[in-house]
Amino acid sequence: MERTIVIDARDYEAWLLKLAQEKIPEAMERGAVSGAARCIPLLHTATDTAPPANPSGKGSGGAFSSGKYKSMWRSRPIRGGAQVFNDASYAAVIEEGRRPGAKGPPFTPDVIAGWAQRRLGLSAKEAKNAAFAIRRAIKVRGLRARKVLTTSIPKMTDVVLEEIVRELERAW
Repeated sequence: MERTIVIDARDYEAWLLKLAQEKIPEAMERGAVSGAARCIPLLHTATDTAPPANPSGKGSGGAFSSGKYKSMWRSRPIRGGAQVFNDASYAAVIEEGRRPGAKGPPFTPDVIAGWAQRRLGLSAKEAKNAAFAIRRAIKVRGLRARKVLTTSIPKMTDVVLEEIVRELERAW
């Protein structure tokens, strides 16, 4: 069913003002919320393809071990728009890295051993024996920033703007 809107030229200014005051902010907010939700798969891909954390760049890439970090990407509406974030307690370390000589990582030997088994393919006994050395190496050499979110911002911006434009067109 086609819908027609008839606006008298004398009412045009008032109609535009009403649109700008009511419809446009709502449409932009809806677009930001749906765009933020569409960013989560982009962040999953960026997590999978992040560079290695080893300061020398050696090792396998991807910012994942057990899959928890990847599964913790979220979006939520906030006043006037939306927010995209990672809820993992160690997300800041993955994003920004850990400087050399800083306090050692808070992980227990069991956590590091589990990581060594998954990522390095060590047996349980080998991983348990390597856990202390790995923890010490992290303390001495630090961890490279992975910049999962930062490197995704240009693509995320495009996605959010696309959704905002779509919503503005619907409001218009």
